[in-house]
Amino acid sequence: MPPLSFAELESRIVHERDGLIVVDKPGGLPTSGRDLTDPNCLQWHLSERERRMVWAVHQLDADTSGLNVFVTRKSLVSVVAQRLRWPKGRKLYAAVCHGEPTFDSKIVEAPIGHVSARRLGVTPEGKPCASAVTTLCRAFGFSLVRVELRTGRTHQIRIHLSHLGHPLVGEPFYRAPPCELLPRHALHAYRLELAGDEPLVLRADLPADLQELCDRLGLKARGLEG
Repeated sequence: MPPLSFAELESRIVHERDGLIVVDKPGGLPTSGRDLTDPNCLQWHLSERERRMVWAVHQLDADTSGLNVFVTRKSLVSVVAQRLRWPKGRKLYAAVCHGEPTFDSKIVEAPIGHVSARRLGVTPEGKPCASAVTTLCRAFGFSLVRVELRTGRTHQIRIHLSHLGHPLVGEPFYRAPPCELLPRHALHAYRLELAGDEPLVLRADLPADLQELCDRLGLKARGLEG
């Protein structure tokens, strides 16, 4: 994607207070780069804005859009990460997937680890992880689902949905053949709840490309309130 302009970065800042910065990250931009000087990431743009180093509390895949949490002091990383940790904290995602799940709600408990040298997947030797999946809308062989992460493994939602037989629209890796209906996978971090003495609830609406996808597939983007 083209470099993020200062004006666009400012428009995407959802919350900023006491060393905490939450940004509605666009799809196609990595959270962090190959090193601290890599300009192709949100962390670099924020560091330039702040004129000092910022730290990512959690990582979103480059193609995943939505709420991404950063802090301006390294000591805050573990503090904010604890506030985000389930069950007191919550991380909720909207996903458009292939197929029409027969379930309305399901807890997926499937360990994730390396199934080959360069590939992750569900394997008994993997690390325990859990995702709560709720089907919000079904239409014409596609569905809109809400996924709440109860753990935070690399590619967890993508792998768990593929494991269920419902890979993401636009999924290039965990679907055979890769899906080319969207230039990126259809995943958006739309709600965060940070626990604490002053709980914080943040939201980011579906971006235009995913809203257009839902419209095109006949999916009503409802049920994303909680």
